[in-house]
Amino acid sequence: MAFGVASAAPSVPDPFRILFVCTGNICRSAQAEQLLRARIPEPLQGVFEIRSAGTGALVGAPMPSEAAQLSRRYGGEPDAHRGRDITVDLVRESDLVLAMAAEHRSGAVQLLPRASRYSFMFTEFGALLDDLSRNLPEPLLDEALPQHPLTTRLRALVRMAAGRRGFLPAGEADPKDIIDPYRRPQQVYDDSAAQISAGIDRILDAVVRIAAQVR
Repeated sequence: MAFGVASAAPSVPDPFRILFVCTGNICRSAQAEQLLRARIPEPLQGVFEIRSAGTGALVGAPMPSEAAQLSRRYGGEPDAHRGRDITVDLVRESDLVLAMAAEHRSGAVQLLPRASRYSFMFTEFGALLDDLSRNLPEPLLDEALPQHPLTTRLRALVRMAAGRRGFLPAGEADPKDIIDPYRRPQQVYDDSAAQISAGIDRILDAVVRIAAQVR
């Protein structure tokens, strides 16, 4: 998938760490964590460490049945999930923080202000990567970058996405929150999970397009 890597990568000593953040860490961020983990190709599973947390987590709580069932429907594995609080260490250790809503990005950045450089709203990051994949800077296309370790290339991709802030087309310039379904009707759970699934696919599709150009 990413940057032309086709051979197996069982594990790396310095994985690329992604942290999803919502409020309770039992619906939105949990589903995003599980769906992304399920959709990363097997040869690349060891390259990533995918986690989630909540700004007001229901610590130790399992996912509501509605959220868990939807995670399974979209390919996730929700049974072992338990809610946990976001911490400054989780934010500091991450290479990419993806927030389900603007308030969650603010929560992460308040814990560690320098994390503003690699913290995004989930829908914002998808739009930025999509835009980047269609306007790829020349330096990424030179022959030097593909020689770097995959995690280094992924971190460079996050920096380039951050550099596209302020340049998104009008329809993408105001990223939307992922709907909070907690204790709401089933249709809201359905809509929220569909948003997350589509957002994960958008990110992965953009990475595939970028990888094809780097090759």
